[in-house]
Amino acid sequence: MSSPLARWLAASALVLALSGRASSAVAQTDPRLVDAVRAAQEGRGDSARTTVDRLLAATPPTDTLYPQILYTQAMVAGTAGDMRRLLQRVTVEYGTSSWADDALLRLVQMDYATRNFEGAARNLERLKLDFPATPLLPQAAYWAGRTYFDANNPSAACRWLADGMAQARNDVELQNQLGYLYQRCDLRADTGAQAAATDTARAAECREPIAPPVRRSPRASRADDLPGTDRRRRHAEGRRRCRP
Repeated sequence: MSSPLARWLAASALVLALSGRASSAVAQTDPRLVDAVRAAQEGRGDSARTTVDRLLAATPPTDTLYPQILYTQAMVAGTAGDMRRLLQRVTVEYGTSSWADDALLRLVQMDYATRNFEGAARNLERLKLDFPATPLLPQAAYWAGRTYFDANNPSAACRWLADGMAQARNDVELQNQLGYLYQRCDLRADTGAQAAATDTARAAECREPIAPPVRRSPRASRADDLPGTDRRRRHAEGRRRCRP
């Protein structure tokens, strides 16, 4: 299976998964759109798309309902390509509407599903910059943690997760999901602390002064009998370890 085809199938599967997860987006306010989403979730996608298409055609683009219809059209789309195109329309043409942050989060999820971590990160940072007060930030933090960990950027992942946990205090399930990912941040901190302790001990050993030479006593017939010999030998070995 070619890589582009595999990515398309993954995103297509995500279309179905996202359409059934009302908790990850603001619910539609228009009863007609609510019915359309429900129809799509029940397997009547063609009927849902027909309903939304007719409503969109009958609504002026300047109507405040228009971006919500576009967003719903994306939620009931038949392909990942259609879903992405419609979500991008919401974020570009109606970037100041209350549906733009939802659309950005959906795009993040789609980018993550196709392992487009750069695109996901770009939309995540745009979401935080353009909508700092959005209630979707804790959910975005979950996807940010997964995105940045997979992109080998643990610092960004941990920063997002910490912010998300601070804002998700009333959502126990989401707190648990964020906390599970944040365990990797705790492990990383512990590993860093151990490494720092080892470096400190090594530096102290490297700074330890060498015992001064001691004049040979007539009774000390062997090198091992000289006072300070053991310490000087251990220090010499430590000095070798201190060399870069």
